[in-house]
Amino acid sequence: MSNLIHKTDGGFMKKQNKGVKCQHCGYFLKQNEITSAYLHGKISLPFLSGPAKMTM
Repeated sequence: MSNLIHKTDGGFMKKQNKGVKCQHCGYFLKQNEITSAYLHGKISLPFLSGPAKMTM
């Protein structure tokens, strides 16, 4: 699982006991709630925005 970010405070979510917990505020999500929280905008994925670069 890639790193998740808690949108409220920008804290990284760390894997813990069948779920993930925000390192900043302690917000906890069970493993089966992650998809729902992502779709409702509570967490996000740390993708870099901008044009894609490909090196060969």
